[in-house]
Amino acid sequence: MTQDEILAMKPGRELDALVAHQIFGVRDPDPRWSPSMNIYAAWEVEEEINKRNLRVAYCQALQIVIRSQKDYVTTFDYVHASPADRCKAALLALMDGEDEHEP
Repeated sequence: MTQDEILAMKPGRELDALVAHQIFGVRDPDPRWSPSMNIYAAWEVEEEINKRNLRVAYCQALQIVIRSQKDYVTTFDYVHASPADRCKAALLALMDGEDEHEP
């Protein structure tokens, strides 16, 4: 998938399934687990990114995601990023970062 395709994804099952597969190596996620719509599940995704030492790549990706929706980015934007934004940033971080723990 390209960066533009990821950025165009809407919150929901397709994005959740992609995150489950790419980030956690799970092909058939629990339908109740929805990191693109639930902040607690999105934080689980961020924790996994941290475990993989992709934090810098994740922060850069989150800036790309937010910037794609706005002309500027502030610290406030990072703190209040939506669950879907956080999931998209995690996927972009995997694309650009060096992942030591391939799923």
